[in-house]
Amino acid sequence: MSFCLPRVTWILALGLAATACSSALEAPPDEIGEARDAIQDGYLDDGDRAVVGIYNDEIGAICTGSLIAPNVVLTARHCVSDMANELDGQITCRSTKFTDTHLARRIFVTTDAEIGRYARYYGGSEVVLLPGEGTDAFCGNDQAILILDEPIPESEAVPLVPRVDVPLMEGEEYYAVGFGATNDESAGAGLRRRRDRLFIDCVADGCPSSLVKATEWVGDTGICEGDSGGPSLDLMHRVIGVTSRGAAGCEYPIYGYVYRWAEWIKETTVRAARAGGYKEPPWTTGYPTDPAYSAEVGATCEQPEQCPANACLDGTCTRPCNEAAACPDGYSCNGEPGFCAKVPEPPADDEASGSCSVSPRPDPTQPVPWVLGAASLGALASLRRRRSRERLG
Repeated sequence: MSFCLPRVTWILALGLAATACSSALEAPPDEIGEARDAIQDGYLDDGDRAVVGIYNDEIGAICTGSLIAPNVVLTARHCVSDMANELDGQITCRSTKFTDTHLARRIFVTTDAEIGRYARYYGGSEVVLLPGEGTDAFCGNDQAILILDEPIPESEAVPLVPRVDVPLMEGEEYYAVGFGATNDESAGAGLRRRRDRLFIDCVADGCPSSLVKATEWVGDTGICEGDSGGPSLDLMHRVIGVTSRGAAGCEYPIYGYVYRWAEWIKETTVRAARAGGYKEPPWTTGYPTDPAYSAEVGATCEQPEQCPANACLDGTCTRPCNEAAACPDGYSCNGEPGFCAKVPEPPADDEASGSCSVSPRPDPTQPVPWVLGAASLGALASLRRRRSRERLG
């Protein structure tokens, strides 16, 4: 099998006259990857505005990125750096390396659904690369962060949440979004497209080591030229991967593994938040990325489906909680697994006896009437299994 790495799409003066992708070289499958990517067989996507189009004016190319904070865009490093030892657009993991990084001020992003001359653009102020020795090697290190020179308003695009706290599972469903072409001939590049019902093939060490590094994972299909740097997202809409490379014919996509670079992503975002003058996102300081932990509580309910977190406790919508995700005022984290329960109001003054009293402990013979949806139970069971593994490890 010949491999193509999601190649950036080259355009002229934002006219979207993309050149064709070069044909795949005949080479051993453990060496070759090509820099190209686009959502093949996807549909036009006007809604995912936090999946941004990137125009690199220094090299005249387009890529895709994920807005994960008002002034932070997660993308692929090959969208912002030159490469050495690339063979006719193809990547050889044993020798291809990143070289010079492009000027941030010549890189622009847009939340519009089309990268074109009439789109609104935000400029870059800094390109942040992965830390440590050996990260100039292409395979396994194809991630970069672009810090913008001004925050994008939430009214324009609500930032995505990267899944930095939960590892991926083989077979997990995801979807992909990008501004790439729809085939190997670069047709349709520059429009945001989305493809659903994709499934993870293998993750990190579970993949063939000759093809995939421990900081990567392999997806389903449909990634072509121009999707480079774009996100794959789980069904909770969290960013789980950064499009890196794939095989000819828009097959065998390989993604950078967001979970494996979690600390770098969090630290960079905290620094960018200080520069941008806004409070850092909760996920950067340990708050769970599962949206159930941020759901509103207190609404009246009869069934879990009526609640944002799919959990109804004693006629009131609730949500899961833990040490990192405390309950709102007026609620306490009760039970195992933990859910927010309303704190009982103190007795009226005329009911007080005037002597000291101690609130009774919960009576195990009178359990609280929990009503939880299957989704909440599954998530909590998974959380308990992870905690058990952490204790055993």
